[in-house]
Amino acid sequence: MTSKQKELLTFSEKIQKGAQKAVRKLVEIRAATNKDLVIGDKDGNVSIVPAKDLLSSM
Repeated sequence: MTSKQKELLTFSEKIQKGAQKAVRKLVEIRAATNKDLVIGDKDGNVSIVPAKDLLSSM
């Protein structure tokens, strides 16, 4: 693996961790206020889920 590839892999991992932190924070805030979230799956199906349920499955 070249140094450029390692650099890109490290950058990609940082982006993924940041996105995960942001999603968790969003779910926690919505759960604290008893709100729902709209989520979609890879097939394009959309559903409304209570944030507390989603938080418990994270």
